[in-house]
Amino acid sequence: MDSYKMLGNDSEINKIIDTINEINKDTFTACHGKYHTLFVILMTEHILKSLLYDARTIELGKIAALLHDIGNIAGRRSHAHKGAALASVFLDDLGCFMPEEKSMIVHAIKDHSNGEDITSAIGAALLIADKVDISKRRIFSVKNIDAWHKNLLEIENVDLHISDKSIIIDYITTEAFSKDLLISGYAKGFNLPTKAAEYLGCSCYFHFNGKNENIV
Repeated sequence: MDSYKMLGNDSEINKIIDTINEINKDTFTACHGKYHTLFVILMTEHILKSLLYDARTIELGKIAALLHDIGNIAGRRSHAHKGAALASVFLDDLGCFMPEEKSMIVHAIKDHSNGEDITSAIGAALLIADKVDISKRRIFSVKNIDAWHKNLLEIENVDLHISDKSIIIDYITTEAFSKDLLISGYAKGFNLPTKAAEYLGCSCYFHFNGKNENIV
């Protein structure tokens, strides 16, 4: 069994992912648990595969994606740093990673929230995958949220189209969707994927319903 599957079958990791939303229900508007985790895993894999990274890099990226939000079990504040610390323990327990592989995964998790120090392809792919998950499928509460957060309810889906030199992030929206409202409230959702794409040697483009928008 490969290391990603071993971690994915770990009962403690699954318990954390399953309970993150419930524990933080008074502070969370959007899912940080099972749905979001699976989305980020699939998107991270898609990015790395599309850019022709080797199988081991793809596996390490999926592991980082699996573990990236587990720090939320201890609260939202500094969750990326908490998650990196927890991930380090799980990786040590598994005992099948080279030191540089473990360091790469832990750093990607620590950096996934703010993208201040991208140092690997898996960190860049994780950053993009995490930041583009803003469709209505992720929202589970509409109580006491601001206007731009409610705007996410008008995003039906997100598609990533990737070639060797470009990453196109296409948001599928309703007619009621306000692009300007989204951008004003979620600037890092556009700035950070652009920064990560540059690290991967790609240009980043944002589309809405297939139409190219000059955002960043």
